[in-house]
Amino acid sequence: MKTFHLPLYILLLLLASCKEKLGHDPVLRDNTRPGPVQNVRFEPINGGFDIYYDLPADKDILYVKAEYVDSKGRTATAKSSAYGNWIRIEGFGDVSEKTVTLYAVDRSENLSDPVSFKGTPLVPPLDIIKETMEITEDFSGARFTWVNELQTPIAILLYAENENGVLESVRTVYTSQRTTSFSLRGYASEPTRFAAVIRDRYDNFTDTIYPATPDRLLTPLFEEQLDKGKFRKVVLSDDTNWDAWEGYYEGWYDESLHDVDGIAHTQGDDPFPQIWTVDLGVNVKLSRFIVHQRQNQGWAFSHGNPRRYTVYGAAELPPDDGNLDNWIKLMDCESIKPSGLPLGQLTDEDLDRFQAGDEFAFEDAPEIRYFRLAVHETWDGSGFVNVNEITFWGNIAN
Repeated sequence: MKTFHLPLYILLLLLASCKEKLGHDPVLRDNTRPGPVQNVRFEPINGGFDIYYDLPADKDILYVKAEYVDSKGRTATAKSSAYGNWIRIEGFGDVSEKTVTLYAVDRSENLSDPVSFKGTPLVPPLDIIKETMEITEDFSGARFTWVNELQTPIAILLYAENENGVLESVRTVYTSQRTTSFSLRGYASEPTRFAAVIRDRYDNFTDTIYPATPDRLLTPLFEEQLDKGKFRKVVLSDDTNWDAWEGYYEGWYDESLHDVDGIAHTQGDDPFPQIWTVDLGVNVKLSRFIVHQRQNQGWAFSHGNPRRYTVYGAAELPPDDGNLDNWIKLMDCESIKPSGLPLGQLTDEDLDRFQAGDEFAFEDAPEIRYFRLAVHETWDGSGFVNVNEITFWGNIAN
């Protein structure tokens, strides 16, 4: 039996020919227009429309397309498959009258005759969020708070005055949370300008938002970071051992923030709450503190990282029995995962919060020297607790 070998260039030509025939064009192409959509109704929503319609009787309808001009003057489209009868248009940054045109499109990409309507969208989400924005003085800076009732994905551009007296963008916060706040820190206690601008994913912007003070200035509240070199180990009778699993008590404050192994870690067979106590080395009215979870990205909002805990303080060290009733309760704390997604699922916003740490601010804390943190629950329900770092700020007593 003879074997035939085709020259290489002939094989390449045959393959190229086959490839050209295997495109994505419809198997059967025609030039017949489908019928138009019928019985069009619409409901204005914030920044857009919900549009309803009846499909034509044509059997080869693929999708329905809506065409419109956005607030930037650009032609935009939205599509919905033939399995539905509804299209949502979003992203208008104003409340002027809009014209929307609908087309039925078949599998041969033939467009039906257009069907248009005119309507006015409701107030854009950005304008609603803007009305809730407040910029107030905070420790070492300004606090920005807002409500995003519709949970619209937004970016908050935060501005502060630089050394030349010019407003400059210093941070952008991306979020879709219903209620959010963020503080800019690191500013002296002197009148300073702060501002914000809100942007959506359609490139709409609000006007610049300023503090509601007569001169648009804020004076940051004074605070200073506590010197961790002055912290001293305190172990009371009901404190937990934090030296397990290659962790160590001082891992709470050894400045090992970027060292995955610089942690405090409990054994895992102790009852909750699992408690840690420290002598801060000075008498202080705390303004805030930050707890950094164990810095392993795979364990963000997971593993034995603390989720719910209570903090206590005392000016004088109470009896050694460690009874929490002998301490001043300062605050109940909960670590919040911005996305609210299940364990193991993380968004960029979650990772940003993880890196920044869980921050808690005090309204009017009493003067203390001794601090206790009692963990009630970890993120994955582990019997052990691990933590990377804790940092304090406040007004130190003379």
